[in-house]
Amino acid sequence: MIDRSSARRLATQVGHVARQELLWLRRGWTVPTVAVLFVCSIVSIVRQAAPPGPGGQPLTVLALVPNGGSLSSTAIILFTLGRALTLLLPLVVVILTAGTLAGDSEAGRLRTIQTFPVSRRAVVGGKLLARSAVVGSVVVLGLVAGALTSWFQFGVTDPVSYGLFLLVSVGFALSLTGTTVAVSTLVAARSQAVALSLGPFLVFAFLGVDPGVPSVLRTGLLVQPYQLLVAGTHNQLVAIPRVMATARPQAPLGGLVLSDGVSFCALFAWPITLLILAVGRYCQRDL
Repeated sequence: MIDRSSARRLATQVGHVARQELLWLRRGWTVPTVAVLFVCSIVSIVRQAAPPGPGGQPLTVLALVPNGGSLSSTAIILFTLGRALTLLLPLVVVILTAGTLAGDSEAGRLRTIQTFPVSRRAVVGGKLLARSAVVGSVVVLGLVAGALTSWFQFGVTDPVSYGLFLLVSVGFALSLTGTTVAVSTLVAARSQAVALSLGPFLVFAFLGVDPGVPSVLRTGLLVQPYQLLVAGTHNQLVAIPRVMATARPQAPLGGLVLSDGVSFCALFAWPITLLILAVGRYCQRDL
């Protein structure tokens, strides 16, 4: 067990490392460039959002259900963004976080950092905190720009549904951030961190929404838990694993695999597990 004084000292060290990391990030152009590109991408997606035509429903674990009425603009926006972010967020997260410790190790900065009076756990924790703050800010900025674009484009956006969607998307981004920082801690080169993070994320993005993949397997691919939570943000969005397919009664899909609570836990199971392993390995590494 960690006593209060040790926990307070660790928190102070984490805060110190996080501040130094944010100061270092401010010197580069990576964060503002990614932020601008992400905002432009979200604005473009929202401007082109439209309900799928007859027979045009893509492979996804989300579905639009008009319930006998017209689809709301908010449901269409959330449906479109919920699908697009499964590809966009991994790209944003890997660009912003893959070099967290692997890049420092490659450049020799880790040795300098460890000359400061901070523990190795504090180094990982501080860098994770700083990168999470940056990723979260970029995602919030992009989705706020999407909300404004939706308001100008369609005139009405349900703030509660969109706000819940924003929170779920930030949670998904933070899950990816934790995983990427853990991978970056486990390897010694930035290129390895990029390959070992982005490769699986893209596989998850494709297989995680493919009904041909067993639903239990999709549970562990991050995307299905995210879209299950997205489906709960609006009453015209449903997650296919929760319902029997109505459009294809001859080929029903499987029933409920995850509840919202379990979806949330599944979303953070990977980063927590990997971070525990990463911190243990980093504490034993010879710098």
